[in-house]
Amino acid sequence: MKDDFIKKARLHFKCKSEGINDIKKCYFPDCDEKSINSHLLQKNGILNKISKNSHLWEYTINQFKKEKYVFKRTGLNKIFSFNCFCNKHDSNLFKEIENTELDFSNYRTNLLFTLRTLYNEIFKKQVNVKMYDCFLREDFENYNNEKFYKKRHDENLGIEDLKLLEDKILSDLNSTNESFIFNYRVINNIGLCMSSFFTYDTTEEIEKIESELGKELDRYSEIFINVFPYEENAILMVAYEKIDDKKVKDYVSEFFDDLDIKLCYRKITNLVLFNCENWVVNDEFYEKCINSVEHKFVEATKFAIDEENKNERTNFEISFYESNFKEKFKELVI
Repeated sequence: MKDDFIKKARLHFKCKSEGINDIKKCYFPDCDEKSINSHLLQKNGILNKISKNSHLWEYTINQFKKEKYVFKRTGLNKIFSFNCFCNKHDSNLFKEIENTELDFSNYRTNLLFTLRTLYNEIFKKQVNVKMYDCFLREDFENYNNEKFYKKRHDENLGIEDLKLLEDKILSDLNSTNESFIFNYRVINNIGLCMSSFFTYDTTEEIEKIESELGKELDRYSEIFINVFPYEENAILMVAYEKIDDKKVKDYVSEFFDDLDIKLCYRKITNLVLFNCENWVVNDEFYEKCINSVEHKFVEATKFAIDEENKNERTNFEISFYESNFKEKFKELVI
């Protein structure tokens, strides 16, 4: 049993590393230049503003641990990084949000943050596809290959959907089109950075609609979210396609209720715990909200991916922004 565990862990490490190393070309359309190491959010000006000794904490997977979901303190050169752009496009395409004072009411500013989040998700899915290909080639006897065929299929479908969003964003950048709705607000800086997106539609809703239609939905409603330090506070940015406005605007508006900032903070907390993968925190946040309750984060992750959980918008009354977060989290029945 122990030998099987180690073999699986080594195979996972090998296949994922091969998947990452196999992505060598810039993602920008028609660019064949070699991709370089980039950051999902800027290393200088965002990540380094909350780090201590150039390190932040990430929630990641270690297949060599009995409990694979772990927190790891990682250096700024590696954390939130991915190989997606050549030097030219990493520098020029995003210079508007890296080298000047940011105007969060500017449509292009929001588009560029959203595009970077989108490309990171495409990168992750492409790595997963290559990893599943590797698993299938190895044909490890204790792996369920049908599961990997299904996962590979789902990831490829996800990439196709993200490519459609990529086309819309690039079209908007090069025209006066505005295909997205953006909202932002200033919030407290608690040492959290997040750059992610999630599907608004719950499994329960999707299954119901697909049952009525007798076919799979052509598209889902995706919501993009960024949280990062800016000046003395932090910025929350939320984006979605205009065609989804009627469906998601009430949900999104709860982030921006001027009379109830606590609701906004609770929603951010729930997204971190149950919906979004791409987030990092500093040492102070780790001590205040994570240290000694790591098992509850694992519990939340397992709840989020449980096939029996079909309402992914479940919202618990808990908030990182309150001083008693740990005590309430320990008592939370998930």
